[in-house]
Amino acid sequence: MELWFAAHGRTLYALAGGGERAGWVANIRREPAVEVLVGGARLAGRGRVVAGGDEDALARRLLLEKYQPGHGGDLTRWSRESLPVAIDLHT
Repeated sequence: MELWFAAHGRTLYALAGGGERAGWVANIRREPAVEVLVGGARLAGRGRVVAGGDEDALARRLLLEKYQPGHGGDLTRWSRESLPVAIDLHT
């Protein structure tokens, strides 16, 4: 599955447009241990839903800044209404 994400330190952030209904969010809730493939590198981490606060705002800002310029459409609603999810990569 392809997933839009933005990195901040050792954390990857993604926004689930389907919110809690998204299958991958349900999978993370059921089993937080995940592997992601980024640029050919297989990385292990732990996924979690971000619950408000500064980290929620950070995730939304990072994704909007990364994808809005080249997308050609307005992603403001997507960035505002989607569910932020973090993947904390193991060191």
